Amino acid sequence: MRGNVFLCLNDATFNSLIPDELISSYGIPEYDEEGIQNGVIHPTFKELGESNGGKFGANPMIRVDDVEYYIVQLEASWLKGELSSLIKLGEGKSYPSNSLMTNSEASKFCSDNQTDII
Repeated sequence: MRGNVFLCLNDATFNSLIPDELISSYGIPEYDEEGIQNGVIHPTFKELGESNGGKFGANPMIRVDDVEYYIVQLEASWLKGELSSLIKLGEGKSYPSNSLMTNSEASKFCSDNQTDII
């Protein structure tokens, strides 16, 4: 499966909680010992990426000029407001920090910095 957007997150955002308005879409279900969902965990982007690993794969870390960025793949919707919320993460920041990317843009970013992918 492939997501329709890629986020290039700086270290601080990657390790911070997702925005509250995204919990209904990206909260991680929590289950009791009987397998019954009993809540939703409010994850960091790192935890969300790890949880989505089975769907979208790993979240590579790319170092550019000694700054670490993480690529997180998501399925996001304009209709549910998810894309608008994700775009806000990058307001006032310089590319590539918290930039929303297409598949081809994320691929180019990774290949342009391939010697620094971890």
